[in-house]
Amino acid sequence: FARQNRVRSGRAGVEPKMSMSGAMVSGFVFSALCLAAVAEEENMTVPYVSPDVAGLHFVETFDGDVWSRWKHSTAEKYGGRFQVTTRSTEALVGDLGLQVPEAAKHYGAAVKFEPISVKDGDSFAVQFEAKFEDGLSCGGSYIKLFNSEGQKAEDFQSDTRYVIMFGPDRCGATNKVHFILQHKNPVSGKWEEKHLSSPPSVPSEKKTHLYSVLLRPDNSIEVQVDGEKSFSGSLLTDLMPAVNPPKEIDDPSDSKPADWVDDAKMDDPEASKPDDWDEAAPFRIADPSASMPSGWLEEEPLKIADPKSKRPDDWDDEEDGEWEAPVIENPKCSVGCGKWEAPMINNPDYKGKWYAPKIDNPNYIGEWKPRQIANPEFFEDENPYQIPTIDSIGIDIWTMDKGIIFDNIVVDKNPDKVVDFGKATFAVRKEIEMKQDKETISSSWFQEYLDWVFSNPVPVLISIVVLLSGSFLLCCRSSSPPAQPAATGEGSQSTPKRKGVREYSTKARSASPSGKKPEKDAGDDAGAPTSEQDKKED
Repeated sequence: FARQNRVRSGRAGVEPKMSMSGAMVSGFVFSALCLAAVAEEENMTVPYVSPDVAGLHFVETFDGDVWSRWKHSTAEKYGGRFQVTTRSTEALVGDLGLQVPEAAKHYGAAVKFEPISVKDGDSFAVQFEAKFEDGLSCGGSYIKLFNSEGQKAEDFQSDTRYVIMFGPDRCGATNKVHFILQHKNPVSGKWEEKHLSSPPSVPSEKKTHLYSVLLRPDNSIEVQVDGEKSFSGSLLTDLMPAVNPPKEIDDPSDSKPADWVDDAKMDDPEASKPDDWDEAAPFRIADPSASMPSGWLEEEPLKIADPKSKRPDDWDDEEDGEWEAPVIENPKCSVGCGKWEAPMINNPDYKGKWYAPKIDNPNYIGEWKPRQIANPEFFEDENPYQIPTIDSIGIDIWTMDKGIIFDNIVVDKNPDKVVDFGKATFAVRKEIEMKQDKETISSSWFQEYLDWVFSNPVPVLISIVVLLSGSFLLCCRSSSPPAQPAATGEGSQSTPKRKGVREYSTKARSASPSGKKPEKDAGDDAGAPTSEQDKKED
């Protein structure tokens, strides 16, 4: 179409242009090609294959009969019910996980397994995957490891004492991957929560992420996100409050003596306010050197009724109200009108409130502190890595977001094996989801365009009608070909009139003072048909 149009328009001496209908057709063809390109993208998924769990103490992949292992809590507060399902966008086709199907509800469930105890020289590791399919605006996705102490899995609830709480939590100012260790004081018998001093933040995107915590016999703790170290420290120095309490504490029975002076400075008793110190003097005053400008009219108003305005003849006071002329700026107030006031300036005599100067207090004793006594609850645990026995995992969360999915929960005393399990499972999913994410970004522009079209049908229809009408008018206008000048040269015959004009032009050139021949007028021949076939095409 473009080539044929270019040939025809070129003979007429006109720049080639594509009609509006041609542009629209090209646009639709381009969109179709884009859709086809997206549809022909290589398949970004692989079939799910159950991972090798041999040698690991506990692994939950949510395959098989999940609810024969997991039990929903029977506590009344848990209105939400977990589901075992695939992800909305699958990377490993057929892989199941534990999903939060509804928002704004409490969820509680637990599973029991063979007890695991960390003895002298042992390590400990726990790891799991979490995906926020709808994002995480306010809610938790952590797990609790605890000792059931003979209770059933369905007896698990929010106040069940846990040993470790680990996983993402985000709401308001909170945005952290929790690690909380409940540690027992052997002297008082109290359990105390020990929080990570500087926990890592929760990844913001919706892809699957791997969360790991590794404890080793040197009391070191390492938190990993997606297999990368996000925190590294010591159970002895990087938990708040500290695992081991202080040896001494403030004596609760001690109090500051009444005559104790802990003010290092005091007002100079010999100082007095100077006689010329005026505390009442204002900070700003009228400028005494200023005077009213010449031409300032204090008796004239700033605005007046327009003297040129007249009451309309058809004005009816009963229907229209009392007529008032419009107000305009007073033309006499070119300098200023109304009461004149001097500008304000800073008061050079202003000093403010007087205060006595400070001097060293001769009675100063120092900052008072209560005396220290031995802490009756002091103990020293040199091996906090030896956590209590664990035989259960519970999920106790409240969330404003649905679509949270847990998967591949691992517990073992060998951190290296746990990390290797993550490499064998999470690494494959991560690579696929990254490719899927790129594919989503590349195709999202067209989806956004379609969403806008369907959400704005009226303006879209109006635009289509206008474009089609304009295209129709342009086509009709261009259907009548421009007048063609008569052809000259070989293969054609000049009319008598054209022949006369050429003879006159030749004579005029020969008679010119310069004797030079002007350049040939391209318009004389460029658009003329050169054959019967050309005439038919035109």
